Amino acid sequence: MIIWQGWGILTVLILGGVPAAGMAALFAVLGPKPAPLTFSIVVMLMVLLGGLANWWVGRRLNGGPGRELIDARTGQRVILRPRHSLFWIPMQYWSVLSLLAALGFGIAAAGQLGREAPRPPGGPTATSTPKAPPGTTERQI
Repeated sequence: MIIWQGWGILTVLILGGVPAAGMAALFAVLGPKPAPLTFSIVVMLMVLLGGLANWWVGRRLNGGPGRELIDARTGQRVILRPRHSLFWIPMQYWSVLSLLAALGFGIAAAGQLGREAPRPPGGPTATSTPKAPPGTTERQI
């Protein structure tokens, strides 16, 4: 069950949608199996971008001026402020979690530096020559 107040549900859409759109673009450009380093860097950037977008939207929605009212029973001044939260946490603070996730993907990308992409087993190498299939004879023309 997801609990939100005001426009707090946008946090789920922003923090999930921006990285998903980035992954869709990555797969559309590079195909279904991009290099691990490329994948980690793109995920890191998209999670960071989603966090920044969520911070900006949360600050805009929660930062508005409050409405000042007078309570009829007590005569006291009451200020009503807009509140947009997800699980009782204001929207913009979910961006800290996104920043930590981006840091984790950045560390994963750093771990991929210097690694060569694995070659498929039995695949051609730079020094090998193609061999004839079994049951056939090789002839030079």
